[in-house]
Amino acid sequence: MSIPFLSLALDGPQLVELLADDAAIRRWDELPSAFSVLGVERVDGSGAREATVDASVAAAILAGRTTRARFLVAASPTRDHPYNLARRVASLGHLSRGRSGVIFGDHDPYAPAGDPWTTTDVGFTRGEQIADALRAVRALEQSWPYESVVGDLETGIFVQSNLIRHVDHDGLHRTAGPLTVPEPPTGASVTAWLATDRVPAIPGDETDLVIGAGGAVRIVDAAEAWSGEASDGGGLLLRGRPGSTLAELLDAAESLAGRTRPVGDGPLRQVLDLSVPSRRAVGRAAFPQPQPHAVL
Repeated sequence: MSIPFLSLALDGPQLVELLADDAAIRRWDELPSAFSVLGVERVDGSGAREATVDASVAAAILAGRTTRARFLVAASPTRDHPYNLARRVASLGHLSRGRSGVIFGDHDPYAPAGDPWTTTDVGFTRGEQIADALRAVRALEQSWPYESVVGDLETGIFVQSNLIRHVDHDGLHRTAGPLTVPEPPTGASVTAWLATDRVPAIPGDETDLVIGAGGAVRIVDAAEAWSGEASDGGGLLLRGRPGSTLAELLDAAESLAGRTRPVGDGPLRQVLDLSVPSRRAVGRAAFPQPQPHAVL
């Protein structure tokens, strides 16, 4: 048993407050937390708020205005196709230098009803849809290996393009071809699942972290005192109630900071001590092997 690490859940109004306040950003950046979930109401089933902002847009802004903070971007495969999600996830991995990841969960209350990106009329559960989207996102992000970018001035080869692979995912969602963004230098981004009784997590190699029901990270109410009990090496996700302010959440986090497990600086995968996922065999090479310039 060990002391859990601290993490935070920011809903739409709290995220709007954060983006508008440089002092709050500095305060948030200095918290000894493992990560923050941006846009938690998009994945926890609690419903829409009176204000919100796209979590990936907020993360892109915050990546450039912070040096320590790590974050999971709330995403939904009913709102964005896995290809678009993979492109955003990989781009954020570069912008944040590995301090970011993506989290899936319950239905996004801001997304239209229905499942516009799935390819079957056969009934499937929300968990099966998330698992399929996670497989596609992970495979796409790994389709353009970072080590293929060599920048060899002598041969004139910038990218060993024969290492870029097609990802022809043919599940509930379909993709074809490789991603147009190389994998981040720190490797595939962290993928997480916020599990609820209505949408339990489905085990799979694509999920690095499960938060909530049955997961390694427990959700605790910021308005209630945490007893300080140890855990099996997991963490706490501190979440305010709808209508609570950013200041109230940060106050609660700072009051808990001394009783939770310290975390260092660095990429999210490193701080959470998550192994780098193996690169799965994917489809054919997207391009032929590049040839060096002829020597004159």
